[in-house]
Amino acid sequence: MSNDDVSYLVENDEVWRCDPCAQTRRKSMVLESKTSVSYDDVLKLVTEIKDDFKRVETSLGGSLNACHEEIAQIKDLVNKQREELTAWAKIAEDLRSENASLRRQVSSLEARMDEAEQYSRRNTLEIHGIPVEKKGENVVSLVKMVGRALDYPVEDGMIDACHRLRTRDGSGKPPGIVVKMVRRLDAEGLLQKRRVKRNLNTHDLGHTSRPADVVYVNESLAPGRRKLLNAARQVKKDKAYTYLWIRGGKILMRKNAGDRVKVVTTMDDLANL
Repeated sequence: MSNDDVSYLVENDEVWRCDPCAQTRRKSMVLESKTSVSYDDVLKLVTEIKDDFKRVETSLGGSLNACHEEIAQIKDLVNKQREELTAWAKIAEDLRSENASLRRQVSSLEARMDEAEQYSRRNTLEIHGIPVEKKGENVVSLVKMVGRALDYPVEDGMIDACHRLRTRDGSGKPPGIVVKMVRRLDAEGLLQKRRVKRNLNTHDLGHTSRPADVVYVNESLAPGRRKLLNAARQVKKDKAYTYLWIRGGKILMRKNAGDRVKVVTTMDDLANL
């Protein structure tokens, strides 16, 4: 019924009944209207009520059968979906395993490539901290000055290639110098001398017109190794490691004096520290 129908019945104090209830009510009113009720009347009423119950039972049975059929269809659908989900879950697990395997392979290949590139730089050094005096400077002479200051004389025949790096915008520091030595022995000799003379600065090179700046002589690192070194510096800070250094292109770490030295070759090594 609509809201208007309900309002009408309420306002007029009327009663509404569904058809089965109305029929039962009419039968009851017939009995009530009679001054005497015969056995046949009662039997007829009971028969009609039984027929009404049979119709309701039949209708209810049909509804229940329909519900059972629908439930069975839903169960079949759920079972089918469960089987499909199981199949997709297996595919996802296989793909996850394959992806993990491929990532390990890629990581291994990257490590091998990085190792090969780092090996190709075994004769190369980077010198940082020497200011640029003028355009067209003689970079080779600067390297020779570093060699003299470290008491490791460098001759022209010892240098294979030498150049300035590009200036980093906003760094405020002079660009470094890359020098590739002909022999690995000379590169290691300069590094060893720099470790001994820890206070090497620009005054030692004759640049006395400004305050002394530290001059660093480092191994040249491949891009991947340099990225790993930057990550290692952050881990050193986060996990309170005391020592971090480079030897032969390898990144080495030690938490405290006397502890075992740990070689860092991948990001996983840092994660496992």
